[in-house]
Amino acid sequence: MDDRLWREIINKIPWRNQMSNEPELFSANIEYNDYLELEKCVKIIENPSFFFFFSNFIGSPIEKLIDKLPEGSRNKVTDITNDALLKGTDLAVKSLEYVESNTQKDSKKIHKLVASMLGGGAGLFGFTALAIELPLTTTVMLRSIAEIAKMNGEDMSSLETRLNCVQVFAFGSKNKADDAMNSSYYAIRILLSREIAMIAGRLESLLAGDMATGLLAKFLGKIAERFSQNVVIKFVGQATPVIGAAGGATINYLFTDFYQDIASAHFTIRRLERKYSPELIESEYNRISQRLKTGKESK
Repeated sequence: MDDRLWREIINKIPWRNQMSNEPELFSANIEYNDYLELEKCVKIIENPSFFFFFSNFIGSPIEKLIDKLPEGSRNKVTDITNDALLKGTDLAVKSLEYVESNTQKDSKKIHKLVASMLGGGAGLFGFTALAIELPLTTTVMLRSIAEIAKMNGEDMSSLETRLNCVQVFAFGSKNKADDAMNSSYYAIRILLSREIAMIAGRLESLLAGDMATGLLAKFLGKIAERFSQNVVIKFVGQATPVIGAAGGATINYLFTDFYQDIASAHFTIRRLERKYSPELIESEYNRISQRLKTGKESK
């Protein structure tokens, strides 16, 4: 029997959508395994942010510690984040084209272990350490993100692709100033894609070393606004005396692991968009996301 016809029949079974131990699969529009992949991506992107991820690690609410952080300190973290992203973007533009396509799981572990070593002493020495450590950690994460992109069939010779690696840092945080619509995965992509396209159109000037253009600064500012929220959480956690150096290393390990998962989801979605169409995958993404939210509310 034709696979598409089979999925259409399954979708019409009344009890199919009531099964609790399986995802509500079988969209008639995409293949079974692709739907499973997309559902996994939705769960990664739409579910717990790094805030909850980290709170589970330390076993206590970190919100009070973050609230006690002075506004000037928050601004300092944002400045350091901007600098880290600028250096990371410089790497993305000039050298991620040559990243190796490594399909081994060990590659992810190596990047996380390197980030762990960088994070061992961070936090104990305040902003000075963060200003040194964060650009290095961001660079390590970008290398890992680029490998994930290449494994998903991305053309790393494209500046648009390399800037999409940087864009990964815009996902995985919740901005209190945003409503649900403006902070959704696709809303963020649409917001940044326009600037990515314009920056890519000025490839020659960027490669010439003009990394501080107004256009690029605006692009990085939007990413830093979101990325810095998670950097603040990381910084506060590493600065907590009870965490210690070993805990600081673990936090960086978790931080890298978190963005590796986000990158895997993002570039899997882009791969599926190339296979089908961006409009279809966005529609299926939103349908899955809505189902998952409805399921949570009904519990």
